[in-house]
Amino acid sequence: MTVILPKKKQQILDYLKGYIRRNNYAPTLSEIAKKFKVSSLATIHEHMQFLEDNGFIKRLGNIRSRELQILDSSSNNIEETYIQGKTTSLPLVGLITAGAPIEAIENREQDIAVPAEITRGKQCYILKVKGDSMIESLISDGDLVIVEKTDYAKNGDMVVAVLDDGSATLKKFYKEKNYIRLQPSNKKYKPIMAKSVMIRGRVVGIIRKY
Repeated sequence: MTVILPKKKQQILDYLKGYIRRNNYAPTLSEIAKKFKVSSLATIHEHMQFLEDNGFIKRLGNIRSRELQILDSSSNNIEETYIQGKTTSLPLVGLITAGAPIEAIENREQDIAVPAEITRGKQCYILKVKGDSMIESLISDGDLVIVEKTDYAKNGDMVVAVLDDGSATLKKFYKEKNYIRLQPSNKKYKPIMAKSVMIRGRVVGIIRKY
């Protein structure tokens, strides 16, 4: 799955990588702030905390320490991809719930440019997420998910699933012996058990705005 970093966080991550390659240690928060002409160290700390929380870096000491590790994003099943280079336009077609199922909404609202590398020739579309049931999979309320059009899913795939009553939901798919389990990624929610579901797509990317 792909998480697309906001521009400023991408720039800070790139700066960290280059600085560590040159010096074999990380810059201080003050040095990062000076580089990006930011007066508040708290703002830099927030950026760093986001990168750490989402598996891009790991701070080995306290927040003042120069001990910092750039993580291989694949270790968290996240592919580090930035919006640059060749892009393709995908339609934003409506809402999908990450909570209790809601009626499927499908109306082409606008086109959004995404890296062509994400789709790789697949037929895809974009949905806006409503709810927080997938928050432990790094999908929050208001995020946009890039969905590959497919009616097939394997265990563990994050899918757009339509239930028998026509309601739609965003969950992880698991085929059990006698039923389908649609598993949330938030301990507040219980899984949905269904005899059958219609798969309308598989999530291949996330677009988050800050």
